[in-house]
Amino acid sequence: MRRTNWTELLIRVAATLGLCVALFWMVSCSRHESDRRLQQQAQQATVKAKMAAQKAAADARVAAQQAAQETRAIAAGVRAGLHTPTGEAHPVDLNSASSERLETLPGVNAALARRIEEHRPYARARDLVRKGVVSPQEYQRIAGDVTAG
Repeated sequence: MRRTNWTELLIRVAATLGLCVALFWMVSCSRHESDRRLQQQAQQATVKAKMAAQKAAADARVAAQQAAQETRAIAAGVRAGLHTPTGEAHPVDLNSASSERLETLPGVNAALARRIEEHRPYARARDLVRKGVVSPQEYQRIAGDVTAG
């Protein structure tokens, strides 16, 4: 009987060892699956963060361009205000104003003032666009400040 006890003991030890190995293998497999899931989640989060950062950068570029455009418009207005003689009121007559007076208009520099003078006379202020002297957008900036008297 003693031999049977040893045999049973060996069988039990072998079965326990086999069970432990099987459990260890199962835990190891589930850990790899868990690790793989965590890796996929981290990858997805990184992709989302990257897309958000790219969108934010694009929005920042657009905002910077708009700010630069507004800054240029403000600077043109300040220059026009500095060049406008005190006491002179608008509107500026496109047919009789001097080059210096034309330069007091928003966005009008010396070259544009010369072009305005070269294309005189004007029946209406809108003729600046019709004659190709200024673009419709440029005309919108000065429309309230000019006349063709």
